[in-house]
Amino acid sequence: MLSRPRGLFFWLVVIILLFLIATAPVATAHTILAVWRSIVTLFTGLKIFISVLSARP
Repeated sequence: MLSRPRGLFFWLVVIILLFLIATAPVATAHTILAVWRSIVTLFTGLKIFISVLSARP
């Protein structure tokens, strides 16, 4: 079954799928890091906001 020659479309689809499988972990890592940095920025901003509010007489 695998010894039969395949068409150009088959190989194009295989290459695209392999590329997506190879780059998916990188994209996932970038997404996780972006969410983490956003959460840290949010809580840093809240800390500054609360400290400004508590410093008022």
